[in-house]
Amino acid sequence: MIPASRWERQLSQVLQGETMCLAIPMKIKKIKGEFAEVEAGRLIRSVNIQMLPDLQAGDYVIVHAGFAIQKIDPKKAKDTLRLINEIH
Repeated sequence: MIPASRWERQLSQVLQGETMCLAIPMKIKKIKGEFAEVEAGRLIRSVNIQMLPDLQAGDYVIVHAGFAIQKIDPKKAKDTLRLINEIH
């Protein structure tokens, strides 16, 4: 049997739920074309919002690697941010 490459092992771990990535809920402050200024606490970033049509200022999105990947319920977003703040 041929040994799996490092990439194949990592992919296998992800698919089997052995690793995880962290995506942060952030509130949209303003939108300019395909980008939005978002914030979570004191952190402010510009993220790409192309994947999510019909977003508005005030919406909460899950952000990962510079992209808004999912719109999220405001209550869930606030609960998640509260938990993250408790960890710090």
